[in-house]
Amino acid sequence: MWRWVLASLGLSPAARRADARAADCHAGSIGEQRTAVLLQPLQAAGWTVLHDRAIPGARSANADHVLVSPGARVFLVDSKLWSARYPVHGAGGTLWHGQEGRPQADRSKAVRSILYETDLAARAVGVPVQPVIAMHNAAVAGEGFFVQGVPVVPASRLVEVLVGNDGPRSPAAGRLAVTVVRALPDYLGGA
Repeated sequence: MWRWVLASLGLSPAARRADARAADCHAGSIGEQRTAVLLQPLQAAGWTVLHDRAIPGARSANADHVLVSPGARVFLVDSKLWSARYPVHGAGGTLWHGQEGRPQADRSKAVRSILYETDLAARAVGVPVQPVIAMHNAAVAGEGFFVQGVPVVPASRLVEVLVGNDGPRSPAAGRLAVTVVRALPDYLGGA
């Protein structure tokens, strides 16, 4: 009886999970929008900046942001908007969200996801792709850190990190940008 009453009020475990997924999607969208604003100045500096791109071979995953630098390097940026109540740090190959010495959330799924997406994107474009996690809200240990080879940086440092990891200008950048646009089309939500 109570299950039926709770379900009819939208208070079932399934309804709570659906609400949590919707909240996560909304937060993800806000993080992506904030990152897009941060990346705008790079376009004027000769970078190709693409948002919300499909990744061939990924069922429902998409690339939040893909950039081709003037030095012909490709970056895949995953935006994260996590609670500011807890810091983010890496330890032992694990991405943690929470304070050391207290219960923490293992967020390594985010690292596995971006590594998977980056691998598929690199296969599609035919060149190495560098993953980067840009963190909004949650404080990031130090000025950033690496987990399983993936840089995790405060969003406020993202442009600095990208520019700092570019090489000298390359005539191949324009051709590579065309390849990336073709290989990673606009994401249509899995449709």
